[in-house]
Amino acid sequence: ISPALWKHHTKVYNVNKKRPPVLFTQYWMKVVPPRRSLPSNTVMFECSFQMNKTEIKEYLTELYNLDVVSVNTEIVDGERFKLQIPEVGTKTHTNPHQKFAYVALRDFHFSYPVVQKGEKEG
Repeated sequence: ISPALWKHHTKVYNVNKKRPPVLFTQYWMKVVPPRRSLPSNTVMFECSFQMNKTEIKEYLTELYNLDVVSVNTEIVDGERFKLQIPEVGTKTHTNPHQKFAYVALRDFHFSYPVVQKGEKEG
């Protein structure tokens, strides 16, 4: 059995030989605000398309020591819109598709921070 893909590293070309190379995993996840009302123990992540439910659960359990109860995934098609370009005509553009994971955690209550647009710090 091969190890999970997120344990593999991709080596980035290193121009400066004095510094060690930078390694990146091929999997990624980020917390995003929910598009609909969710229970307090459920967190919504945007994740890599290659990740399946089992790998998402292993990723969160092994890296962040979270007790995951269940994982549900959803693929959302990118938004399509038309662009009017002078002397060329109309072109159709599609934003990239996204994969979301809804992760239910045991004995954990997560609240999303409130961020107001337009406010400057300082």
